[in-house]
Amino acid sequence: MLIEIKNMKKETKNIYSKKKEMEEFLKNFEGMPDRLLKYSEILLEGKDASPYCYQDTMSFRRLAIGLTAKCNAHCFWCYRFDPEFKHILGKELPFEKLKKIVKNTKGKFRMIHLAGLGEPTMYPRLFDAIKLVRKLSDRVKITTNASLLTKDYIDKLIKSGLTDIEISICTFRQKEEEEYRGINLEDAIEKTIYISNKTPLNIQVNTLVSNLNYKMLFSLVDKLKKAKKLSIHTIPLFESYQCRKNGVKRVSNEKYYALLKKIKSDIDKYNLNWEMFPLPEGSVIDPIIALKQKKNICFTCFEDPYISEDGELIPCVRTKPMGGVDATVGFEKVWNHPRMLKFRKNMLQENYPSLCGKLCYVKEKK
Repeated sequence: MLIEIKNMKKETKNIYSKKKEMEEFLKNFEGMPDRLLKYSEILLEGKDASPYCYQDTMSFRRLAIGLTAKCNAHCFWCYRFDPEFKHILGKELPFEKLKKIVKNTKGKFRMIHLAGLGEPTMYPRLFDAIKLVRKLSDRVKITTNASLLTKDYIDKLIKSGLTDIEISICTFRQKEEEEYRGINLEDAIEKTIYISNKTPLNIQVNTLVSNLNYKMLFSLVDKLKKAKKLSIHTIPLFESYQCRKNGVKRVSNEKYYALLKKIKSDIDKYNLNWEMFPLPEGSVIDPIIALKQKKNICFTCFEDPYISEDGELIPCVRTKPMGGVDATVGFEKVWNHPRMLKFRKNMLQENYPSLCGKLCYVKEKK
């Protein structure tokens, strides 16, 4: 009888845990009904799903625009060092092209994300770019390594219309952050806390999780605990050529879950008003990674539009070497362009480029 009672309690706990997982999973679609519709279609119909995308622009998580491929860091795991990307590393989006893209795009987006292969603060007309893209969204975000930020520069970003900022910190030891990325950790932390406590910007810290930096991430909250408002985003490693060459790998799901539990526990311990993504319960079924792992289909090309430094709409930031479709005619005219449809149809049939298998979670082609 005691054994049966214990088993019942264990089963009840498992049921609650599964329900919690699914609640966290569905949060990925809040306020984006068309995103959920398209995801469900692909999940249910697989290779028979339509390559056409019917989502309204507010049902995309964002519209990402790469301003520059130049960068002053040398992150150990970055795919910018893969052989296929060498010929695009010096490119910048001509401002006149950006003006045409904005002028000819009719829809409003949840967010414009000025990010990509490079460091946006190296783009000479970043302030003008922020002012311009605010026409397409009430929220504009950049992702930066923070090395070029100063208080004056941050103030100018805010006055230009920036609303959100992501700062990448990938280890929490000074020596390793300098060695692996060329970034001063204490400086990055100081700027993160300043932005959090002294500005109206929504701030998020991004950290990549790999076997190389895994143990160093357990002190994340202790290092940043002076920040009053913060969002923490942990990102499982996308294995680049450089990663494989140097033995940098993804950690197991169990290790990743343990890390998230520690971060959540520390946030609660210090009673911090922070957000984190994913939560431990939400790490099990990430909608993008899960679809790749379970169905071998990438959802990114269906719902995460990206415009490259060439001013081209491309299926994914990692497909830059293959080029895309001229986006200066406006987003709506190219989102379901024949070339985009062909890529998506091939993705549904598992006929994707070998580069996808090398860098992502879909099966690698031998």
